[in-house]
Amino acid sequence: MQYSPKLKTAMEEIKEIMKKYDIAGIVSLHTPGHGEHFTRIDPSYSCAKFETVEGEMAIRVKAKKEEHNGDIEELTKKITDTANMFAVLCEGGSRILLPLIDVSTKLNNLTKATHFKTGDDSSHTQQNN
Repeated sequence: MQYSPKLKTAMEEIKEIMKKYDIAGIVSLHTPGHGEHFTRIDPSYSCAKFETVEGEMAIRVKAKKEEHNGDIEELTKKITDTANMFAVLCEGGSRILLPLIDVSTKLNNLTKATHFKTGDDSSHTQQNN
């Protein structure tokens, strides 16, 4: 098995909560040997979304007047709210991740830990078909 069913189930519940409350976020879950990660940047107040460009994942920001029916107020609000979303996610994420990276490095050096993974990453669709 290349994934953890309990992490997949938990992540799907978290995704539904984020959708229900119309919020953005970054989520990483772990159980020994497995990780599950998700980033949501497309709640209704955001003009950003993930899309594939030439086979690569990219972030697209809809920031043209035409993409908002010419409504400059709506466009300005969405751009402002999107900028705030990225600032909060980056600032909060870095406050969490930087100390984790430090502890991880120290533990790896101290224990000579070997990290195992039971397989390649695969999408939710691949795993549940």
